[in-house]
Amino acid sequence: MKKILVMGLVVALLATGGVFAYTWTTATATIGATSVESDFATITAGANFTAPTVFGKFTGTWPTGTLFTVDPAEGYTGDLVIKVYLVNTGELIRYYHHLNMALNLMDSAATPVIVDEQGEIQVLNLQNAEVQFYWAHGTGTTPLKVELTGGSFRLHHWKTLAGGSVQPQIWCEVTQR
Repeated sequence: MKKILVMGLVVALLATGGVFAYTWTTATATIGATSVESDFATITAGANFTAPTVFGKFTGTWPTGTLFTVDPAEGYTGDLVIKVYLVNTGELIRYYHHLNMALNLMDSAATPVIVDEQGEIQVLNLQNAEVQFYWAHGTGTTPLKVELTGGSFRLHHWKTLAGGSVQPQIWCEVTQR
């Protein structure tokens, strides 16, 4: 009797386990997605911006000016995230004691205003090599401008330059929000 009971239990487990496994392995889901390939913004480097030439044991300030112009595409109605990176920090840290750049996202009105949702200066430096700006569609006058509004630098007093570049390389990336 015990044998029959155990055999019945095993058969029941196999039958229900098989149904569960069969359902799990054959389940499907359909997700509808649409892709539109188009540029939603154009980025151009600031043509009139010239970084200072640094040398020896130099200390100085950054000139103000437009680093990048971001122009949302005509008809684009979404929001944007503008990221600015300092891409050569590994090289710069050997020469700079400190390097701070104050950046703002401004509009292009006759009297420019800050159009970043955070509404404050973002600091790009050797310890924080990325800043982000958030732009809500319809805020301010386009094109938008990533402006260098101040900052300073000081080279190490013990390091003399033996050729090579110690100029910051800055990258701008725009994504949809």
